Amino acid sequence: MHARVTPFIMLALLSGCAVRGAPELDRSIIPIAPDGWSARPDLEPITASNAQPARESMGWIDSFKDEELDSAVREAFANNRNLQSVLAQLQASRAAMRVARADLFPSVDLSGRATDTENTETIFDGTLEASWEVDIWGRNLALARAGNADRRAAAAEFAAARQALAAAVAQAWFDRSAARISMDLATSDLERRKDTLRITDARFRAGLASRLDVRLAQVAVSNSEDRLETALRTAKNAARALEILIGRYPSGEAAGARELNMAQPLPNVTAPVSVLAGRPDLIAAEARVDAAGLRAKDARHAMFPQLSLSFEATTRSGNFGDLFDPSTYINALSAGLLQPLFRGGALLAEADRQGALAKSTLFDYAQATLTAFQEVEDRLDAEAIVARQVASAATAAEEARAAVNLTRSRYINGRSTIFDLIEAQTTAIASETRAIETRRAQIENRINLHLALGDEPLPNIRGL
Repeated sequence: MHARVTPFIMLALLSGCAVRGAPELDRSIIPIAPDGWSARPDLEPITASNAQPARESMGWIDSFKDEELDSAVREAFANNRNLQSVLAQLQASRAAMRVARADLFPSVDLSGRATDTENTETIFDGTLEASWEVDIWGRNLALARAGNADRRAAAAEFAAARQALAAAVAQAWFDRSAARISMDLATSDLERRKDTLRITDARFRAGLASRLDVRLAQVAVSNSEDRLETALRTAKNAARALEILIGRYPSGEAAGARELNMAQPLPNVTAPVSVLAGRPDLIAAEARVDAAGLRAKDARHAMFPQLSLSFEATTRSGNFGDLFDPSTYINALSAGLLQPLFRGGALLAEADRQGALAKSTLFDYAQATLTAFQEVEDRLDAEAIVARQVASAATAAEEARAAVNLTRSRYINGRSTIFDLIEAQTTAIASETRAIETRRAQIENRINLHLALGDEPLPNIRGL
């Protein structure tokens, strides 16, 4: 009895000497979520205890009160090719999880062969084989759990892709609006410049202006025409970019928003800990850490003894029907034990590699957490700053338009020069352009804030 047991004991001792300890994944490197956001200490972040059910049922797209934008985002969810690719990857991950789970169960195969030689009857051979690796050390279970973690990560990445797509569509939607408003502004500026040229030409014919004044006015008209062409091209490009996101052919016909209307005031903001728990990209990163740790465990256990059971039943008959008669089979049951002894260091190296990959994945998750906090802090900090910029730019644009009207009147009356009028008009279009840009930046910051917080763009988006 002892002679039979001794080899198994020796194998276990050898495997114990070969296997190193588990990789130490120090999760303390993951930043601890603070109680609130430093950029807005006046805010009371939403937590699980004070969350409002009504807010959970609404998406942030609704805050812009634009039904066409809502429809555009839904159309993008249905037709965007990149999102469909991520969905296919999710489906592949789900299938891979089922593949990994299959190793937990026995495999069964049935084969048959017919032999027909000259002057002999046809002989039918049948073989029924079943094998199963006993998961003594939990290797197969670890791989199955890793596959499930990969599936969770893929599902979270799909949710993150949907949120990113919704944000991209919303940004492109308002980009198109800003481009159209800029085009209207360029058209208005060209009309102003032509009006100046007309006045200057009339003054020249009356002997009140020089040929230089006329040429300067004409230069201003030409520059304005160039600016309009650029605005037209930008508007078309913005429309095409929106159409590509939605999944349409890029014909340049998409309209976008009618106005650059800011969403409602700053909504309730989730707490930092809720961002960690709710942002899909962070959920995916954490699931990747779990999967990497489980694969590191499997790599270490690959050096342990492996016990397999097999069953084989064979039959040989001149009757084809006997292949399906269990009574004609001869059965054999066997068990085997495999202990890796020497693989040129491959198993140890693989264990080290998987352990290092697990640590790398953990560091990536920790860094992603810090980046997520930074994104929210940046957007919250910009909320008040951009709002002040919008107000200042709007005032500057209004004053610049008034200055153009005043300078035009003074130029007609001979109390200002052509240089004064051209400079006033140039200042006006620069100020009006800046006003458009700040309004667009304010909307973009709000969209990116929702994205940074992991807010859902549409109701029930987590259904897939």
